[in-house]
Amino acid sequence: MANTEVVERHLQQSLDVSNFAALAANESKPIANGVELKSASEQAVHTQIDQIKQYASLVPDGELAQANSHLLVPTATATAETWTAGPGNFSVSSAYGWAIGGGVPFLGQAPLSFLFGGTGTSWKAWATGTCVTLGSFVVDPNKICLSKDFHDEDSPIGKVRKGFCNFTSSGGGAGISEVNISFYSTGGAYWGTLSGTGALIGGFSVEGQLELVWQGWR
Repeated sequence: MANTEVVERHLQQSLDVSNFAALAANESKPIANGVELKSASEQAVHTQIDQIKQYASLVPDGELAQANSHLLVPTATATAETWTAGPGNFSVSSAYGWAIGGGVPFLGQAPLSFLFGGTGTSWKAWATGTCVTLGSFVVDPNKICLSKDFHDEDSPIGKVRKGFCNFTSSGGGAGISEVNISFYSTGGAYWGTLSGTGALIGGFSVEGQLELVWQGWR
């Protein structure tokens, strides 16, 4: 099957609303390396905030700095309020043409959760595999869901909210591989990061846009 067909099928499967049931079923299942994943995701959030601060110091009037002004105070890295995400799932299929997909619930705001999926091309995309994820968000996920980035649509499971976000993601390596994926609004506001480990063949480092499908908002 041609690579374009593979990534398109991957995208369609990732955004199938029937996946919400699988997310809910996995919420209570223990994760063998949960403590390590939680620590990795918290460190990834700190790294993202520090990178935003560094960029803002160089381009203080830039869109990224303006969108994340609340994270630029000196103590933001240590004191930012966070919302736990996961356990979720992540998958990637890439050979120049890439497809990324997955989903994540927010246990403290159950049944709030979202599915994500996207495609693109990159010479840095040569990996295939799946992993379990945990993460932290620095913006209230329910507020993200209700933001202007998303709109209501009918679906086989009832009303959902759909829209797009920006993202960066990387991972891979020999044996058990680490993966990080960070989510931003289309205006550049940083939302949060998921971290995971799993069996990936190859490596990848991509960015672009993902489509999100939400359920369970209040």
